[in-house]
Amino acid sequence: MKKCIYFFAILFLFSSQIAVDAHSGRTDSSGGHNCTAKSVAKGLCTEYHYHNGGDSSATKSTTKPAEPVYNPQVYYDDGYNTGYAKGQSMGYKRDSTNISSSESNSDYLEGWSDGYTKGLEAGLAKIEKEEKEIKDKKDGEKKGGNDGANAFSNEKSIKEYTYSSGSSDTYVNAYTAAFVSAWEIAENSKESYETGYKQGLKLDEMNIPDTFKTEILQVEYESGYNIGVKERDEKEIANYNKEGYTLGYTVSQLVVPEDIQKDIYEEAFEEGYDTGLNKRREEVNEEGYNFAFKQIDYENITYKEQEQLSTWFKEGYDSNKIAIEIKKNAKTLGQENDEYVITEEYDVGDDAVTLYDSLFYEGQEIREEKKKKQRTTAISAGVIALPVLGGFYFWNRKRKKKID
Repeated sequence: MKKCIYFFAILFLFSSQIAVDAHSGRTDSSGGHNCTAKSVAKGLCTEYHYHNGGDSSATKSTTKPAEPVYNPQVYYDDGYNTGYAKGQSMGYKRDSTNISSSESNSDYLEGWSDGYTKGLEAGLAKIEKEEKEIKDKKDGEKKGGNDGANAFSNEKSIKEYTYSSGSSDTYVNAYTAAFVSAWEIAENSKESYETGYKQGLKLDEMNIPDTFKTEILQVEYESGYNIGVKERDEKEIANYNKEGYTLGYTVSQLVVPEDIQKDIYEEAFEEGYDTGLNKRREEVNEEGYNFAFKQIDYENITYKEQEQLSTWFKEGYDSNKIAIEIKKNAKTLGQENDEYVITEEYDVGDDAVTLYDSLFYEGQEIREEKKKKQRTTAISAGVIALPVLGGFYFWNRKRKKKID
């Protein structure tokens, strides 16, 4: 019987200890912790207490759970922490919407309100700080990149950089790194461009060294190469065009040089030849045209031994319609007019006027010669007619006397 009593007594004590200890919460270094709002509500504890052999001075329940004791600070802290977390999340999103808790406990709600307000401020401050760092980094990189490239262009050292005093560490670090990077890129880009340019002046096939086979440097190399090729082509085209022009101007046979390397060079040579040939033809045509004012009847003296030039010279001579009209009409006009006259269509230059005048005055001379002949004829006729008229007069008087 005594054994049964001892058994039930031990069992009762053990169950009482479980009732006291069976609630959640981490313990501190002393083996205890404060009672949470939920544990108080369940009647598991009321204040700071120990677990698992903590401080021996703490009072432990042995027979029944302690009566729950309301602790407002516990509710306030719980509401504050929850509200702070929510407010910080909202502030970070720049959302200032006033949000309230669904809890009914006044202490909890007070803690929630205070925590939410502080969390909102903290979240907004956090996002503003992050955004400022992002902006400072972006501004520093942009300014440093521009300054670095300009510094190299102006032949300044890679260490000659400056930034505004009072700039944040984020800005300074970003500026410095971007300045150095941009300066080095500019230096390497220049070297890459110049190397490509020199190759372009010599070769038609591009061969990029491994040193310049990066995204930026390869573009610069190709750009320099293309400029070099272009300049070389322009120079060769100009030379071959000039050479072809000279050949065409001398009216020589078209013979393309055998050492021409590109089709565009050959085209330039042939274009130059045609230009020179046409230029010479224009000049000879003009000579023939002007010669028509100086020569009444065509006679090829200048290019007598050169068939092609003679043909062009005759073309120019025959194309002078004004000279043809002068030769046709000027002499007649001289014969028909007592005084000098010239129309606008003939008054087109010294050579035209000289030709016109020579023919007009020749016509005038013919006119005067005709007048002179007419006067001579009239006088001669008068001399012959006078004796006849005199004889007729005396014969007529003698006849009258006989009649009388």
